[in-house]
This record gives sequence, structure tokens and C-alpha cells, in this order.
Amino acid sequence: MKNCRLRIFNNKQRKFSVLFCLICLFFSFTADSQITIFPVQDFNFGTFYQGNSGGTVDISTAGLRSATGGIILLNTGPAVAQAIFDIEAPAGSNISINTPDAILTGSNGGTLTLHITGTDPGSPFSTIVAPPGLTRLQVSGSLVIGDQITSPPGAYQGTFSVTFNQE
Repeated sequence: MKNCRLRIFNNKQRKFSVLFCLICLFFSFTADSQITIFPVQDFNFGTFYQGNSGGTVDISTAGLRSATGGIILLNTGPAVAQAIFDIEAPAGSNISINTPDAILTGSNGGTLTLHITGTDPGSPFSTIVAPPGLTRLQVSGSLVIGDQITSPPGAYQGTFSVTFNQE
């Protein structure tokens, strides 16, 4: 299990909050398959100011951050990061990813939604190296933030799952 961090900065109240979310890995493999998933890097959505209207903070598979709506990105705090997994599987294994949205709950009430938006390589994909070689999977995500009433500043926690299916 891995942790990811998110900081919401509310300039009026001068509060930082940190989101810790656990990555739950579920595997769908046959008994004789040989696959191992290594969590390498956690999501980090960085520091931002939450405007009155809410919006999104998006992290690309390359680790680039953007925002929509009333979210203002700040260049302070921890470095922004996409989630990264290394996969060890027989060469030619076809792997698909399933990641349902996750609801994160806040210490001051409210919720945020974490939506996995894509992967590099795209799902499904085939591994091209034999063990002990690794295939790197980079994951992009979008954090959906409501207005200050539905998503007030505070510490948000939750988990999201990633299901790896090998064919």
C-alpha cells in the first residue's frame, strides 16, 4: 500500500491540509501466471488555492499539473507527481487496468473525488520485457473539488483501488 499527499491552501484561513490515500491493489491472475506489481511513486497534487467555485487539479502521466474552474495552482510545498507502478510479468502478457473513482472525505466535512484519467502505456497493453525486467506504468488523475461549502478546506482521506488483469 502506498500513500499520496494533497495540500489545499485556503488563503483566507491560512490552513494547509494533507490528503493521505492508500492505493489498494487487486490482482486478477491465474494461479500459474507470474506477475508482480511494485508501487514506485504516489500521486501528489501539490499546493493550490481553492476558489469559491471549485474545479479540478489534473496530473498527467508525465507529471504535469493543470487546473480548471476556480482553482489556482501554487508553486510552493511538495513536488507534483503522477502515480507510477513497475510491473514484472512474462513478455507478451496483455494487461488491462480498472480504476473506479474514489470518494475522499474531509475532516471538516465535504468530499473530493479522485478520478483516474489514463495510463502510459495505455490500457490494455502488452509487456515487452521478460522478468526480471520491468514495465513502467504511469497513471494520470484528476481531483474534483467542489465549492468551499461542499469541499471545505481540511484534511481529506480515502483509498482508491487499481485492478490489474492479466490475459
